[in-house]
Amino acid sequence: MKLRSALLACLPALQVSAHGAVLFSDSFNRADSKNIDASLTGIVDNTGSNLTADNVYTHAWIDPASQSPLYGTPDANAANGGGSQILSNQLQLKYGAGTVNAYVNHNFTNASILTAGGFSVSLDVAGYNQTTINQGGAFGIGLTALEAASMRDAVANQNNELHMSNALGSGLPSQTGALADFWVGLRGNATIAWGSGDTVLGSLPVAAKTGTISAVFTVPDFNQGSTVGFEVFYNGTTQGTGSFLWTDNNANYIAMDGRDNTFLNLDNLVVATVPEPSALALGLFGLGALLRRRRA
Repeated sequence: MKLRSALLACLPALQVSAHGAVLFSDSFNRADSKNIDASLTGIVDNTGSNLTADNVYTHAWIDPASQSPLYGTPDANAANGGGSQILSNQLQLKYGAGTVNAYVNHNFTNASILTAGGFSVSLDVAGYNQTTINQGGAFGIGLTALEAASMRDAVANQNNELHMSNALGSGLPSQTGALADFWVGLRGNATIAWGSGDTVLGSLPVAAKTGTISAVFTVPDFNQGSTVGFEVFYNGTTQGTGSFLWTDNNANYIAMDGRDNTFLNLDNLVVATVPEPSALALGLFGLGALLRRRRA
């Protein structure tokens, strides 16, 4: 109990989405543009990759008319993806007909993650139109560079095309080809879902179809087959814990995905190390308890 109290006293009073040392964050607070990384305003880059304007994100799936060098308005054909833009200080990851995804151009295998014992990812799902299980926003981790570049439509059940997660479209026929080693999604029927590859590991009803989705990961290394612990949060409240396996060596690209018939707004993407190595001695459950205690 004395150790627990001492750790609690040391933890900073920060949100789950902002705890630890920030490796990368994006508030998307920059000028409206169909080029989502035309400037670095709103971006904190401690990745070591020296991300530059026009090279912070890659859209693996987007309407050709909406990507570099055109940055135009998407067509009405949903089969070739939608458009993406910065609008009113948020990332409208997709608008128009078709889905869009994006990943950060950095492999999050930083030594600081291993030194800390883990990392966290947080993302605000800020708004979209539809209200069924098949719409919403999600993030995924543990992608190789090839996998990140191979992601296609968010719901690829028709042709079993590769996609980031099975967070969206769970009410449709079974789909395969989900690439992320772990993913979390917030869906239009006000449920949060998480899983690994094609497998949905858990889902729960939450207060709204919007909010902050986040996860804390305990990471011993980035070796294929190593066990990674996780705890999933919605608006800072724990939703579930468990573990999964890295499927590739030294592969941890992080991506965002979304689906809606009109638009999907995301905000405040944050990737950070865990608060401090000593907190990990309490285990995954203890870390979640510490975070919840500090938020109370």
